[in-house]
Amino acid sequence: MVVILAPSVVKSASLKAIDPFALYPKNIAFKVLRNDVVIGKHQVFFSRLKNDDVGVVVRLNLQINFLSFPIYKFDYKSNAVWHNMKLKSLLAEQNDNGEKIVVKVSRQNNILKIINQDSKFQTHGNTFPTNHWNPQVVMADKVINTLTGEPSSVVIKNLGKEKIMAQDEAVFATKYKYTGDINALVWYSDRGNWVKMQFEGKDGVGIDYVCVECGLEYEIKEDVKH
Repeated sequence: MVVILAPSVVKSASLKAIDPFALYPKNIAFKVLRNDVVIGKHQVFFSRLKNDDVGVVVRLNLQINFLSFPIYKFDYKSNAVWHNMKLKSLLAEQNDNGEKIVVKVSRQNNILKIINQDSKFQTHGNTFPTNHWNPQVVMADKVINTLTGEPSSVVIKNLGKEKIMAQDEAVFATKYKYTGDINALVWYSDRGNWVKMQFEGKDGVGIDYVCVECGLEYEIKEDVKH
C-alpha cells in the first residue's frame, strides 16, 4: 500500500553539508491521511553518535479500519547511520499486514551493498535511502527503495513553488514530482525542510502526508515579517 522514496546517485557537486539538527531541531512528524481520514503517523528522529556520526530512526505506523475493525496494518522502522551526509549503514524492517521484510544496507568504500529477502544489489556510495528528510535527494536519478531493498531509477522534476499548509500555517514550498520506478509528489521549504508528500497506495487510493512538526518555525517567522 505504501511507497517510501530514497535517492541513490546524486550529483557530487551537490554534496555539501546538511545539518539535520538545524533543519529539524524538534525531529519530524507527519500525520498520514487516506481519503481525508487519519490512518497513522510517520516520524523521523535524529541523534548524535560517536565519531561525528548521525543516527536517523524512521517509524511509520498505519492502520485502516472498516466499521471500527482493523482490516490492514503496516509497521515500518529503519535505523540508519550517516557520516558527512553519506549513508554508512541501514537496517529497515517492515510488517505489511503480516508479511515481514528486512532490508540491510552497508558501505564498502564508495559502494553501498543492499540485501533484501531474496537478492543482493550494489549502488553508488552517494545513494540516499527513501527517507526524504535530506533535500539533496531531488538531485538524484536513482534511489534505494527501503521497502523493497532495490535500487530504483527515478526522474525528479521541479514543478515550482506553491503555498501549502504545514504545522497549521500557510507556507511556500517547492513541489517535486517523482516518476519512473517510484511515483510521488514531495515538497521542500526554501531552507530544505521536507514538509509534504503525496502518492498512491497499492489500491490506487491517494495517501497524504501532513506536517505536524518539520522545523518550519524559521519560515513561518519570515512569512510573518513580509
